[in-house]
Amino acid sequence: AHELKKFNVACISLWPGPVRTEYIQENIIKHAEDNPSEMSLRSSKIFEKGETIEFAGKSIVHLAADPNIMKKTGRIIETTALACEYGFTDIDGLTPICTRKVKDLLQLEGWNKLAAFVPDFVKIPYWVLHMTANKF
Repeated sequence: AHELKKFNVACISLWPGPVRTEYIQENIIKHAEDNPSEMSLRSSKIFEKGETIEFAGKSIVHLAADPNIMKKTGRIIETTALACEYGFTDIDGLTPICTRKVKDLLQLEGWNKLAAFVPDFVKIPYWVLHMTANKF
């Protein structure tokens, strides 16, 4: 990104959330309906609220139309963050779950009353996600 910036070329790492691919719909969501166990129900709940395969494409279209795209070069950006910034939804009209939003995570676990008090801007910081994935 640093080398390409002087040529006015943006380089952005786009991170999708849980994606409802055909495989996921057939093997995780349908499997949870047929064989309900705690683990399969948790997995299917995450993917049911996930994004379609077209959502990343919509994110790229909005990024390409942004006149200030060079301010984003060299960054990691989630597709749901772009949906919030540009105001678009998935092809089914829904906004997919953001795995960093505390409100979405509380709703996913069934804490809807508590989630009602949490503002949308409260997110898990990237450094926390990094520390959970880092093996030291």
